[in-house]
Amino acid sequence: MKRFLAAAAIFLTTTTTGLAVAGPRDIPGGVSAQGQTTTLTPGQRAEIARNLVRKWAPHVQSEGRNVGEWAIKLGRFIGTADARNVQQAATMPTFPAMMGVLQGQPATSDSVLKSIASPKALGSTVGDTTYTPLANGRCRVADSRVISSPLPGGVTRGIDTEDISSYASQGGNGSSAGDGSTICGIPSFATALAVSVTVLTVGNQGFFKIFDNSQPFTAGSTLFYEPTVSSSNDVVVKSCQSCAIELSIYSSTAVHYVIDVVGYYMPPQATALDCVETANTDLAIPAGGTGNAVAPACATGYTQTSTNCESSTWQMPFVYFQSGTCSAQNNSGASATLRASRTCCRVPGR
Repeated sequence: MKRFLAAAAIFLTTTTTGLAVAGPRDIPGGVSAQGQTTTLTPGQRAEIARNLVRKWAPHVQSEGRNVGEWAIKLGRFIGTADARNVQQAATMPTFPAMMGVLQGQPATSDSVLKSIASPKALGSTVGDTTYTPLANGRCRVADSRVISSPLPGGVTRGIDTEDISSYASQGGNGSSAGDGSTICGIPSFATALAVSVTVLTVGNQGFFKIFDNSQPFTAGSTLFYEPTVSSSNDVVVKSCQSCAIELSIYSSTAVHYVIDVVGYYMPPQATALDCVETANTDLAIPAGGTGNAVAPACATGYTQTSTNCESSTWQMPFVYFQSGTCSAQNNSGASATLRASRTCCRVPGR
């Protein structure tokens, strides 16, 4: 155990700057209504990551997983995760709840509460997830024909999908551009993956399984195949949260296979509003006169959040401003300009 923790500590030390535990004066952001800081320094993130590795390493090891590799993945994720999610994850009493909250699930969600009530449950919480298709359409992570290595019958083989430097050892070539890209947009700790599986038989009849690497093959999705006939299917597979290799495959007889990831599921994350301001509507109001300036409408998909009114003189007070309309009376001795615009926002998707 000490050896695994040492490996994790080395990773965190060499990949995160400012490792000293930060005090309140080091926090560049504010404090939320729940008393949590809205930003964390790199040092604070590293300290939280180290504490989580110490706390949950026995759990990960009890599953037969490589603690050092899991710690590396966890450290990368904490390095960019929402600060409040990171802080709240540190208080969770079970591993599934910690992973769920870290990924953005509310601590009051049914899936997190159930994982707290059932501390022996393994894996991540899977409720309330959001699907995101890969930007390039698909990511080829494995092709046994390329490496001339069909899957033998009755054998389980791991398929790595996240945090991998190259898919070449699995016969994959990355994005649909065929450029060998290994990024593909698959995030660390994806709750589940949308996978396209093609089985090319070598003259036998049987079944093919793809499944969470922490589970037995009997828990996987099944694809039946016939002699000399290629079979394909699209499935959603839960991804192992504490494994260095996320998926596994199994076949009852020897087969070649092609595996593409086309999207992933993750808990929705809190995101900042995407806001824009419309152009201005300028209205000239003569001395002693009144007027109404109506701002341009918000673009499709955006909702108005405020009406913005501006006067070119202190002597033209606003008498009404709502729904994009600004009304004022010019009490000055000369013509003045009344200006109206709208602030329009939308909630960006994951």
